[in-house]
Amino acid sequence: IAYVGEQGGAAPGGSSTGESAADAAPEEAAAEPPATDVAAATDGSSDVGAAASGSTAAAGPALPGADQAATGARPAAPPAGEDGPSAPTEGRNGRTGALRVSPIARRMADDAGIDLRTFAGRGSGPDGRIVKADVERMLAEATRGAAEPAQQDAPAGTPAAAGVTEGELVQPSGMLRTVARRMAESKATVPHFYLQDEIDMGRAMDLRRELNAGLADAGEKISLNDLVVRAVARALVEHPQFHRSWTDEGLLYHPHANVGIAVALDDGLVVPVLRHADEKSVRQISAETRDLAGRARERKLKQADIEGGTFTVSNLGMFGIPNFGAIINPPEPGILAVGNAVQRAVVVDGEIVARPIMGVTLSVDHRASSGADGARFLQTVKRYLESGVLLLA
Repeated sequence: IAYVGEQGGAAPGGSSTGESAADAAPEEAAAEPPATDVAAATDGSSDVGAAASGSTAAAGPALPGADQAATGARPAAPPAGEDGPSAPTEGRNGRTGALRVSPIARRMADDAGIDLRTFAGRGSGPDGRIVKADVERMLAEATRGAAEPAQQDAPAGTPAAAGVTEGELVQPSGMLRTVARRMAESKATVPHFYLQDEIDMGRAMDLRRELNAGLADAGEKISLNDLVVRAVARALVEHPQFHRSWTDEGLLYHPHANVGIAVALDDGLVVPVLRHADEKSVRQISAETRDLAGRARERKLKQADIEGGTFTVSNLGMFGIPNFGAIINPPEPGILAVGNAVQRAVVVDGEIVARPIMGVTLSVDHRASSGADGARFLQTVKRYLESGVLLLA
């Protein structure tokens, strides 16, 4: 889970920028479930797929009984190639006058330690011959019989799964199941590629401090993440070749930037969407982000609040993480992973100075965008953040 919030705290490999995590925007995450799935999860009504049955299906018909023998009916012969004709062999499951068994079934029984003499004449093959399906059924019944006593004897709260010797097995919430399913589907079906860059956040931080000083009397506070969302929203509408989604019907172009802001909860995460973020000021983005995050934690989000995202920003900077890669939330074309801004020595106008450098990684759906499309988009995000004043334009 990746969180979007205020930059702050010590970072590996460099000193902190000094931005307080207490001023953070809501914690947010990169792995976002789709709006419809997560919406159900937030009110406890998530529809989780049924667990796969643990029973073993019987292979072939049941063992014939005395009635069949009495009528003289002969069952159908097994498929060709599966169970060949019986042949005399050594061992307890060899062919005798009363025991008819195919070679494959006899070998399976010997390997499993099953004495077939007790089943003589009761196989499902011709003349009561024991075939492969009969042995498979015996093995399945023996496995179930051994598992049931173990489950009955296990103390309360102890998992009965084979191989589990310690620890506590806890069922995930519907929300976590949704996130797990969606992220697995994304990595399996969406061809990700990644672009990394570094952004000098000096001017953006100066702008933030100035804005917060002016908004102090109103009780408002701008976070660095608010500035990142503003830069991303403006860049998205400037690059329609990047701001489009791959669908089965074709490429879907998005006229407005609806930026998802994932909020971490105790039992999962939810992704409220900041609609038409490209038309909102930094101050509006900050206020709406706080409102959405507050209602998310109180489980008061509406369905419309979590639908229609066209891009996501994920931030782990408050944990001191310098760089990471995030998983795309289909059908969005990409996601921006934001790291911590770390004071580093860089050359500016021929002089070595300390500057707050922030690492970012853009994950892109290669079906919808090329590497050049992603690179141009990321360059525009960088231009907005490094200029500072463009964020207010």
